[in-house]
Amino acid sequence: MQAGLLGVMANLIPFGMGMVLTGILAALLYHRANPGMLRGGKAARLGAIAGAISFAATTLLTVMTVVLLHSQQKFHDLLMQAIEQGVANQSGPDVQSFLQWLHTPEGFGIIFAFGMLFALLLSMLFAAVGGAVGSTLFRDRRRPPR
Repeated sequence: MQAGLLGVMANLIPFGMGMVLTGILAALLYHRANPGMLRGGKAARLGAIAGAISFAATTLLTVMTVVLLHSQQKFHDLLMQAIEQGVANQSGPDVQSFLQWLHTPEGFGIIFAFGMLFALLLSMLFAAVGGAVGSTLFRDRRRPPR
């Protein structure tokens, strides 16, 4: 419970550093529960799992907040505005047709789903890096690495 809450709070730190800290935290908690050698590969997997759990918890809290506050349209408009600002400098016909498609429910749903999948994979990657860093930080210095 403690790690999940801290992982959700770590998502508030920008530029992926929160996810790296989530992986480091997972390695630290594992090391405290099981003193000894934590290999880099195992720590990276542990970090990736922690990143996925933290991402899921953050997503669940966001969805609950949007639904409970009845702000679905505001959330939709905010995402659309961010996407439109991202492609504002490009004025080709393909961009305009993409924006028209994006304004349909199907287009928005597909782009949203791919965006969430990409964010999940990115969270897992950053947290895995954090787990590997954590295994190095918290290894037993008295024993040589195997």
